[in-house]
Amino acid sequence: MLRQLALSGGAVGTLALGLAVGACSKVQPQAPAETARTRAEAKRHKDACASTIAYDRMKRAIFSQASRQGVSHPTRLATLEEFAFVRMEDPVVTGFEPTLDLTHCRGRFILDVPPGSAPAFGGEHRLQADITYTAQGAADASGLVYAIQGAEPIVGKLAAFNLADASFRPLPAVDVDAPTATGSDGEAGSTPVETAATFRQAPDTDRRPLPMPAVEARRTVARQFPVAAPAAGGPPEGSRGEDTVRTFYNALGAGNGELASAQVVPAKRSSRAYSPDAISRFYGRLSTPLQLTGVSALSGNSYRVTYHYAGAGIRCNGSAVVRLIPTGGRLLIRSITAGSDC
Repeated sequence: MLRQLALSGGAVGTLALGLAVGACSKVQPQAPAETARTRAEAKRHKDACASTIAYDRMKRAIFSQASRQGVSHPTRLATLEEFAFVRMEDPVVTGFEPTLDLTHCRGRFILDVPPGSAPAFGGEHRLQADITYTAQGAADASGLVYAIQGAEPIVGKLAAFNLADASFRPLPAVDVDAPTATGSDGEAGSTPVETAATFRQAPDTDRRPLPMPAVEARRTVARQFPVAAPAAGGPPEGSRGEDTVRTFYNALGAGNGELASAQVVPAKRSSRAYSPDAISRFYGRLSTPLQLTGVSALSGNSYRVTYHYAGAGIRCNGSAVVRLIPTGGRLLIRSITAGSDC
């Protein structure tokens, strides 16, 4: 009897040890590799639903849908696409299908159109719709492909768009409150305009690759026109002012928004017209980069500049008056007034 009891006690002890080991295995934390993998997967789905690349691809998909409806002026619609800005409100991941690698999302799609194009949309400055959408990797590994449901009201309005692009095509890096009358220094003013950056929130950089000629052209501009910031102090004020102007426009040519924005007074660097991202986004995507062709001094720390560039639906031989103001020991750009239609 005692022997049997002893055996039973040993069995109980073995069982207890087994349970203890099992319990320990259940409370052990996830392995670091598994945790990192889980986080990376969650971020991938989130980016598929809510990222600037996702928004641009959805914008492209919606404009493509409009084009397939047989628009009468496809080039005007293409120009509108170039200058319209897309954003999302409350984008969320609603599901995932592992076998298809398909991410399900929903949110409110908002397309901010250039102010000059509002008459074509009944005075609306933005088109919006609550949509559901999916993101799936393209078969050719070119990125995510988006299928969108619920955007029909926007697509229909885009398909009916019929407005000459000259009436809404904006001017980048130009003040919206620029003087309209001839200034005291004799330069001609221009009508205030909304800029590309004014309705382009650009916290992202378009990841679409530039055609090779554009890439080489940008490299050539960067080599021919170094964009190092001018040193403070030393040269006469006039030459320092011209250095600022040249640095700004050469930075535009190189698609360097950070350096270009640094030549503007600090109060305007966070505005959409002069933010580093907005400048990089517009000028970095031009098929023919901006090239400064002339700088001439006017009175009162002002300069007249000429330049040219080309992009989708745009071919510009432009001019502007740039006004500078002493700030923090440097001459920085206070305002830019367009003297032409680009």
